[in-house]
Amino acid sequence: MSIYLIDKSVYTVYDFVVEELEFSFNLISEEESLHEFIEGFKIKSIKNFEELGYKNSWIRYLNRKADMEVTQIELEEAPLNFRLHGMKTMVLSASLHFFDEVYQHLTLPGDFISYFSKNKSKISTAMANRYKF
Repeated sequence: MSIYLIDKSVYTVYDFVVEELEFSFNLISEEESLHEFIEGFKIKSIKNFEELGYKNSWIRYLNRKADMEVTQIELEEAPLNFRLHGMKTMVLSASLHFFDEVYQHLTLPGDFISYFSKNKSKISTAMANRYKF
């Protein structure tokens, strides 16, 4: 897990790659202050801090406090961000000017990969039009 302190905000990124599927995954969270970071990750001691990793980031995603950024290797410059919201998953990409909603929770790597394959034409259209706006 990488932790970044920029100005007063704290950003965390946990990266993992499923090479055989040609996708990379990043669990990303952002806290407005160090205090929120400590509370959000339930850090009570240095040992808790040293043990931060996938499990902590994953719990934050499931609790709607983090985004899952998924990049299909061939579309490297245009990752999609997934965030759980209510009973749906919001999908967005600032670089593609793309927004979508899925009326189910996408939580497993297979769910995200399936989203890419089911929405290939939408994503391709956004890629083709991204410099027009």
